[in-house]
Amino acid sequence: MIVEALGIDSLAEAILVCMLLVYTPYAVYQVYLIDYSLWMTDRKLFNKHPELDEPNNVIVAITTNGMATDVVEKIIRKVGHYGIASEIFVVKEERDTFHYSCREITVPADYKCRNNSRCKMRAMQYGIEALHEMGYGKETYICHLDDDSVVDKPYLHFIKYRMTEEGGQGCIRLRAWGRHLFSSLSDIIRIANCEAWCKKCNHGNKPQFVHGEGLVVRADVEYEIGWDYGTYGAEDLIMGLSISKKYTFGVIPTGHIYIAPPTSVTDYYKQRRRWFWSLMNNHGVVRRLSLRTWLFYMYMYLNGFLGLTCLCLFPVLLVCLPSMSDFTKFIAVFNMLCFYAYYQFGATYMHNIAISFTLFVLTIPVAFYDGLTSIYAILRPPDFSTFETIKKV
Repeated sequence: MIVEALGIDSLAEAILVCMLLVYTPYAVYQVYLIDYSLWMTDRKLFNKHPELDEPNNVIVAITTNGMATDVVEKIIRKVGHYGIASEIFVVKEERDTFHYSCREITVPADYKCRNNSRCKMRAMQYGIEALHEMGYGKETYICHLDDDSVVDKPYLHFIKYRMTEEGGQGCIRLRAWGRHLFSSLSDIIRIANCEAWCKKCNHGNKPQFVHGEGLVVRADVEYEIGWDYGTYGAEDLIMGLSISKKYTFGVIPTGHIYIAPPTSVTDYYKQRRRWFWSLMNNHGVVRRLSLRTWLFYMYMYLNGFLGLTCLCLFPVLLVCLPSMSDFTKFIAVFNMLCFYAYYQFGATYMHNIAISFTLFVLTIPVAFYDGLTSIYAILRPPDFSTFETIKKV
């Protein structure tokens, strides 16, 4: 009855409409988040945090596997030049014989976590245990960096002089732009996600997109929760959700986190494969911490598949079915406009008209470039006994 009332008279069009309608709530909410971000400006969020009577102690911890020593040294010099962090630590493996120009925490080769966490989680667990032994506690905030990310001075300044939440995170920007065009364009969606989802959810103590770069945790809370989750990945999301269960996870409204996009197709797909399986293979930890968050990620991955399918199916049916209903055309065009708007929302933060225009022209190819990573991850799962890394620049 409803199908007939909408003027849908073929099974193929009915299937298309069903897929479009599954995607539409996601598109509508993204538009809402864009509006929220434009209304709830960084200045408004900043004004909600009065200056502290006594500033926090801030330290920076860079976790590295020793494969990008030159990049780590650049990060150390840059962050040290700000003069805000009282200490900079590099958490490294015993096999890493490079001597960094800051304090080092070396993870012994025979160190084992209680839950058998490996790789980055193992190193970070040892790191927080070491920092606890050094006496860092409630007065100290730890700003975590990967060995290819860096925060700017205003970011650390806010942590030191205004931050009161037990954990938090700010928004991403891109550095080393253009070393690989499609990877760089695709990573613009991370800017959009931060400015939309992170700003709204973190401000409401419901972290959704938590990333390792620029994650800030009060030292005593980090020691209490720890990093020993025994999962393949998703340690950053698990930490954010764990903080929000007992404490407060907020947004850092000033300064930015600068990340470098992958430098090749291979690295981009390896990185996204790791993220995919981190969410699919975490022994149900994310689901137990927040069913809502886990369901959101499942819905998001489903929409990635449906969105690409609709992009292929709609133009074909438009040609093959001249009698396609106005309702179907409206929903398809509406979803497409929201899709483009979200990409362009992220691109505006690059402050470069040429980049915005390039992304506008290449939005569809970029969407397929990114969306096919999930199919790649399913068809070629990683070795779960290792933790894939990519080239750092």
